[in-house]
Amino acid sequence: MKLLALSLLFYFFLSSILLTGGTTTTVHSWASVREPLQGPDKFIYADFETTNDNRPVSNRGGLVQMFSYQENAANPSRFKGVGGSNVPEVVRLSKDDPNKAITFDYELRMPNQWAGVTVEVHGQPDKDGKPVADDMSGYKYMTLQLYVTGVTSVTVEFLSKGQGIKIDSGGPQMSFRVSKGFNTYKVALDSLTQPPYVETRVKPRDLIKKLTQVNISVACNQCVPASGTVVIDNLIFQN
Repeated sequence: MKLLALSLLFYFFLSSILLTGGTTTTVHSWASVREPLQGPDKFIYADFETTNDNRPVSNRGGLVQMFSYQENAANPSRFKGVGGSNVPEVVRLSKDDPNKAITFDYELRMPNQWAGVTVEVHGQPDKDGKPVADDMSGYKYMTLQLYVTGVTSVTVEFLSKGQGIKIDSGGPQMSFRVSKGFNTYKVALDSLTQPPYVETRVKPRDLIKKLTQVNISVACNQCVPASGTVVIDNLIFQN
């Protein structure tokens, strides 16, 4: 992803949107791409300012990687990471702004009943081969900044692995429509739900107490061909 192309996209479409209870409020603001400040009611989970071995990590060094899935293995979902890897690219949003974000291109193909591409962001590095949990239950919501083309919605999922909660997928999550431009979205932690097909049910707050990763997905059901670009920044738990 070239810096100039990203700069043009963001300068034309930059705005900040907060999603709460299905309504949106738009505030046009250049400050929306600035590095957030830490405070007593704010926990910066990942702002992608740090790299380790030339790959992005969360603020405390947690793994950041991508994976794809699809119903029909003959038509796999595709993504473009750094050098053909499963690692999203780190980019600056403009030449005059030191703020960094992660980005990738993707393609969802048909025929597929369902398909998607996911970025998983771990809060901390594994310890002794086991994910390390964070207790985020003291926060009311998580915000994140997104620029998305090709699909109209995104899903944010919260998972706890290796902590006694036996859910590998289908964790508490929220899907929401995305708007044109680089926007800030608010995910209320008390409004998270699990997909109806998941047999193991868990209270969102119980899982958030043992959170090991946040997944961000672009996906389709009864898929038609879709391709686009995703830019992600500033996953922040707040009150």
